[in-house]
Amino acid sequence: MKHSPSTHFFKILLVGLMVAFLSSCTEVKKREPAIYLIPEGYVGSLYIVFNAPNGQPPQYEGNSRVYHIPPSGVLVTQMDANEGWSESSEIKYFSVSQSGKRTLISESSENTPKTERTVYVGGLGRSGPIYGCTVINKNFTVGTDAEQRNTEKLLTLYEAIKVKNIDKKLFEGMC
Repeated sequence: MKHSPSTHFFKILLVGLMVAFLSSCTEVKKREPAIYLIPEGYVGSLYIVFNAPNGQPPQYEGNSRVYHIPPSGVLVTQMDANEGWSESSEIKYFSVSQSGKRTLISESSENTPKTERTVYVGGLGRSGPIYGCTVINKNFTVGTDAEQRNTEKLLTLYEAIKVKNIDKKLFEGMC
């Protein structure tokens, strides 16, 4: 059975409208640009714990969030998790000397020389219980390829809090 050209047109139009309608139901949030300041020479796991009323207050440089990672490698912040998509050019990692000099650190990739110090970006997740709470956190590792595989330097968030004596007061009021 042959269909008229107008029937074919209306079928295509109907499918197009359905796709447009369904795609409009999905909101993709753009996250804020971010700057990560990592202590010079730091090697191992880094964590950012979000939504902590007693954590570090939000910091910005222009429109970029600033995460100033302390020497312990665990930043507890009042900021919410920065979820959504972003351009890779909007995310920057720096090694920071004691004098405040910043040196750009690149993200790990297949093309990165194994001897270059890089940041391997983990995901956003939940950990717990941490002082009775499940916390939202982001995890990274920093170092050369060999250093990032050294299990002595790779701690879970729970281990990092205990080993590095992170103040329990920072976590009060989170749950």
